[in-house]
Amino acid sequence: MKCLKTTELFLEGKNRNYSLILELINTLYFGTNKTISPKEINDMVEKYGIPSEFNLSQSLMNENEPYNLYLLDKNPKGDYQLFINSSIPIQPYRIEKQWLKHILRNPKIKLFLENETIEKIKNLLANMDDIISQDTLVINRPCKQLEEVDDDLRHNFRLITKAIAEDKGIEYSYVTKNQILLENRKSIPFKLEYSMKEDWFYLISYSLDDNRPIKSLLSGFRDIKLIELKDKQKILKEDIEKSIEEKKVSQPIVIKIKNINNTLERALFQFSCFEREVDYDTTDKDLYYLSIFYYEFEKEEVLSRIFSLGRNAVVIEPEEIRAEIIERLMILKNKYHNNKGGE
Repeated sequence: MKCLKTTELFLEGKNRNYSLILELINTLYFGTNKTISPKEINDMVEKYGIPSEFNLSQSLMNENEPYNLYLLDKNPKGDYQLFINSSIPIQPYRIEKQWLKHILRNPKIKLFLENETIEKIKNLLANMDDIISQDTLVINRPCKQLEEVDDDLRHNFRLITKAIAEDKGIEYSYVTKNQILLENRKSIPFKLEYSMKEDWFYLISYSLDDNRPIKSLLSGFRDIKLIELKDKQKILKEDIEKSIEEKKVSQPIVIKIKNINNTLERALFQFSCFEREVDYDTTDKDLYYLSIFYYEFEKEEVLSRIFSLGRNAVVIEPEEIRAEIIERLMILKNKYHNNKGGE
């Protein structure tokens, strides 16, 4: 019975003690600082919200007989170090193993793990049940673009994440959507974004050639290499983020949506990689207002997605965007009539 209670004490789903002790031991084992002060122990217990009446701090410092844990040993300076020089391995739940087995089927897992690691995990999980039965899950419109992750995408993804982590720049060539090749470009990667609609990755970076933030398709990069930034090229992440925020438009685009044929669902899907808000009309249960927040360098992309929503989505503000969409629709209408008349 005692063993059962001890086991329950360390179940993360049962209480917060497991998480605290896991963090404490592994931080001391893997960290550069191998000791922890009594104040830091008390702060950690407080951070996890464990009531003081449980005296967990005292138990960790072996001052709460007969409930001492003897995980830490007090040194002559009054700080504490690990009593046994060992870490605690992560013990995933069965449901976590099932989910891991499921996501290993996604080709994009190759962006994050080596092939050997993927195969090892698959072998370890071979006897686990599938969390989602293929017979019960039907995807009507699956994304086709990234059914396979090629070596170029994998290489670019990892090189860019390395540049972000190590505060380095990149030098590269880039093929635009119009198939224009831009050579010998330099930028400082800031963050990667993923669009669920296209199943594409984007990179937001600070262009050292244009001295401004840019957004680029990851698939457009060619011949990327890391570069050490010179003193005059070094820009703090905070300054890059500030320059990006300065490119955010002052007023969002507001779209009035008549939710016919799942227009609202399609709109939310189209703008899944944008900051957005939805309000509903209290007088009409099928009428919604979708606000799209975006950056100046994303304008053409936003307008393109609006056009794809059809007649049940109407831009109502700001006025200059509304006027631009009307103008483009008139151009398309005239082209259609001219082409029809020439048949």
